Amino acid sequence: MKKISKSFYFVVILFFLSSKHSESQQLTNLDNKDEPIEIFADNGIEWHKNNNKYVALGNAKALSGTLSLESDKIEAFYKENDSSSMNITEVRAKKNVVVQDKKMKITGGEYAEYKILKDYFLINGSNIILTSEKNILKSNKKLEYWRSKNIAIATGKAEAKKDTEFVVLADKLVWYLQEKNQKTTVKKLLGFKNVSIKTNNEVAFSDKAIYNNETEICKLYGNVKLQRGESFLIGEYAEVDLRSGISKLLPAPGNKLNENKVRALIDKGGVSTDESN
Repeated sequence: MKKISKSFYFVVILFFLSSKHSESQQLTNLDNKDEPIEIFADNGIEWHKNNNKYVALGNAKALSGTLSLESDKIEAFYKENDSSSMNITEVRAKKNVVVQDKKMKITGGEYAEYKILKDYFLINGSNIILTSEKNILKSNKKLEYWRSKNIAIATGKAEAKKDTEFVVLADKLVWYLQEKNQKTTVKKLLGFKNVSIKTNNEVAFSDKAIYNNETEICKLYGNVKLQRGESFLIGEYAEVDLRSGISKLLPAPGNKLNENKVRALIDKGGVSTDESN
């Protein structure tokens, strides 16, 4: 009998389950040394021996512990060793991809790859949405999820939202997640290129941004512009305290000569003022 697993070798059996609405097949293992791998499909599971893969068709679903992957089609690729046992190395999903892991959920993917050894997801789609508690991360192109490292990366008109506190837009956003008190929260957020941060009373723009959830301070670097109403603060570095609502425009870190002065454009009936700090 063949064997299959992520990192250990397990006995594989094929079950045929029936219900009132549909038939499904289950591919599973029975060993308790590691989380079992289960694959379900309404339209059957094919074994492609020549290509070293299993193909699940029709409402396919793969389960392993708290992690689940759903799509119209799932392919599980494996390698055989000298003892003719099989070791899954990669799982691919096509159309209507949904990934769930504890309280984290990813929807909107049209294609996904899961690298078993790296514990890494690559998801492509035009409307990918990652939801974790009250935090949302979106992408119209690509989302990467490093599961063991608790890192999510959105590329291509990326958007991050923290409840009703703020919205961040950028070409690329990086989430650093953490599990605390049985909750998955965003520990740190990085934004790169064309960054904009919108709060209830202010909009900030920069080339790069770093947000720390513990301090609730967002640091902005490069071509910084802070806007409230028709007034602007312009410089190379700023700190936005989202807890107190206070924003500071400061000289760029490491600039001992203070060559880059900050500038304020304050709406006073069309009068603009320049001020150095």
